[in-house]
Amino acid sequence: MKNRIDIRQLVGLTFLSLFPLRSMGQVSLTLDEVIRLSQDSAITAFQSQQEFHSQEASYAAFEALRKPQLSLKVVPNYSRFVSDPSRDYVYLRNFDILSTAAQLRLSQKVLPFGGEAYVGSQAIWSEFFRKEASGYPRQFVASPVLVGYSHSLLGYNPFRWEKRVEDQRLKAARCQHEYDLRLLAEQAAARYFRLACQQRVLQMRLEEMTLNDTLLAIAREKASIAIVSLAELHSIEVQQLNAANLLEVARQDEQNARTELASLLRLEQLPADLTLLAIPDVLPPVNYTSEEVVKLALANSPAYQHQLAELTEARHQEYKARKERGINVGIDLNLGMQQVHDAFGNAFKNQQLYAVGAVQFSIPLMDHGAAKKRHEKATAWANRQELASQEVERLLSEDAAVTLQKLQSSRNRLFSTQKTIKLAEETYNETADNYANGLCDINTFTLAESRWATAYTNYLTALEEFWVSHYHLQTLINYE
Repeated sequence: MKNRIDIRQLVGLTFLSLFPLRSMGQVSLTLDEVIRLSQDSAITAFQSQQEFHSQEASYAAFEALRKPQLSLKVVPNYSRFVSDPSRDYVYLRNFDILSTAAQLRLSQKVLPFGGEAYVGSQAIWSEFFRKEASGYPRQFVASPVLVGYSHSLLGYNPFRWEKRVEDQRLKAARCQHEYDLRLLAEQAAARYFRLACQQRVLQMRLEEMTLNDTLLAIAREKASIAIVSLAELHSIEVQQLNAANLLEVARQDEQNARTELASLLRLEQLPADLTLLAIPDVLPPVNYTSEEVVKLALANSPAYQHQLAELTEARHQEYKARKERGINVGIDLNLGMQQVHDAFGNAFKNQQLYAVGAVQFSIPLMDHGAAKKRHEKATAWANRQELASQEVERLLSEDAAVTLQKLQSSRNRLFSTQKTIKLAEETYNETADNYANGLCDINTFTLAESRWATAYTNYLTALEEFWVSHYHLQTLINYE
């Protein structure tokens, strides 16, 4: 009777401590705390933050350059002309020129057309140095007001393309930053639940070891009075050695899980007396269809958004190369007031209206197919980026769909394994009672114990897979 009480007490203690979510310990580290610490301390979080700030600054600079630009440009210049000294024509004389041009200019990109309009004021001072400084040794050119418009390639508007690309890049950078934070949460949750499961496996192996030690002591007592055969005693000894080996493996796995979690949180180590990590009692619902998951994953994937930006830029270059392949036409129109005088003040008097218009035609008469090949290159690259976008979309859709299937499958297995644990527990208790009373042999008891341990391990595996899949899906589609 004494042996029966010992075994039943151990079995009761085992199931009291190991049955899922029945730990009596006080949790010292929660999942929310682990996620918060990982996002606050991980180097990748700081890197992601700086990358996002960099892209935001780049976009702000891009937007600023699309607004009116006021600039002051001063260009000093020195020129020396050397000609035939025997000839006395004015344009062949030897002379030096020191000049300075100052221009104040307000420009604005004309976004609907792709050109640039400007208004400004300009003054030029020129000093001529020569042996016979007759005529105009000093000259001032003043243009108080001038307006103009320039367009390097008619029919091509780079500003629209630049806007599309920059908007897409900013969106991709924002998605990347949010994705990085969610990925850290996923990694933290995966390591948290791995440690939580390994803690429970270790606890199970410790209880198994204690139980097998007790069984071995009882068997040796019985063997001394010839109640237990030598073969049965040896079977229990083998079982005890197996339990010791499994305990050592569980300790190593638990220590590895501790180290991985501490490393992510940038801690030297977790507290040695850390109690069982809590596992949520209620599983979050899975209300998404496969089509909804794929759609959300594409909208929140930084890889896909980056690829869309690359595709847009490739299409931009293909369009530009197509425009440059034929006749290139550029214009530069300039209208203003101007006067020339040898005195600075007089240069602003009696202003005369002037208008300058320049139209530039560039026709590739013989370029050996260079423009055509540039267009073919840009077209091929755009096609390549199109295929790359489709591949990213395919891989992302596959990942999202498989993750959803894993989530649903592990959820169903959780309910199944919980029922299996309950049945295995009842069978184990009955077998332990029968073995204590000599109604079954050690092999039957060992089989019942092994089945219960397998059921509990399967439960922990399904539990870890569910939460890892849950947080991975959250990373993909950005839902709470």
